Amino acid sequence: MLMILDYPGRRPEAPVTALGLDGMVPLLTDPLPVEGTGAAYAARLDAGPHPVLAYCAASAIAVHLARRSARSRPLVLFDPMPATDDDVARAYAGAVAQVPGSCGPPVPAGELPAEPERFLGAVHEDLARRAEAALRAQGLGDGVIDEPVAHFARQHVSYLAYLLAARGALPREPVGPVLQVLSRDHPDHRDWLPEGELTTVRVDSDRAGLTAHESARAHVLSFLAETTRRQHA
Repeated sequence: MLMILDYPGRRPEAPVTALGLDGMVPLLTDPLPVEGTGAAYAARLDAGPHPVLAYCAASAIAVHLARRSARSRPLVLFDPMPATDDDVARAYAGAVAQVPGSCGPPVPAGELPAEPERFLGAVHEDLARRAEAALRAQGLGDGVIDEPVAHFARQHVSYLAYLLAARGALPREPVGPVLQVLSRDHPDHRDWLPEGELTTVRVDSDRAGLTAHESARAHVLSFLAETTRRQHA
């Protein structure tokens, strides 16, 4: 089996499943974890020692997942890069902007590094309050608004939790063999990734088509075949 870490939802870039490999199992499915650190987030996803294929910021969660394994765990990371506090702030602002007539200041984001769980709780309350006020302004009552309010808050807090779990520095100790697959212009993030065995390949593709590119698929298959051979040697 191949464990896939790729945040669900629409985006212009091809998903990891575009590789078309056998045995691909998405780990990020509903209900998504709501945890503010990479280690806690990974603990909610752990699914054995299988290889992990991760896209972009989910590469951080893949590293935390691999650290939980008792034995070496191969990782394939497509255009890996950490999420940032600015990413979190933009996602929060985007959620607020979706509420018609929303007013009042958002929850301060200054304490993100120290208290991510407290931040997520406060954001959940804030988004639920805004959504409830907007629906009541349309003349809707309790029996109608409860589920839409809960869904709206849960959806956006889940994404914020994912970004929080994927941000910042990673543990430096080796976690196993890592393949870093980079699109044409993506920066090399080897200094962010753990120490140890790292193979980096660059595919002549834009970011949107990286995981659907035949060359990317060939590199992944070669890497997985080699790591499997060594494990059973």
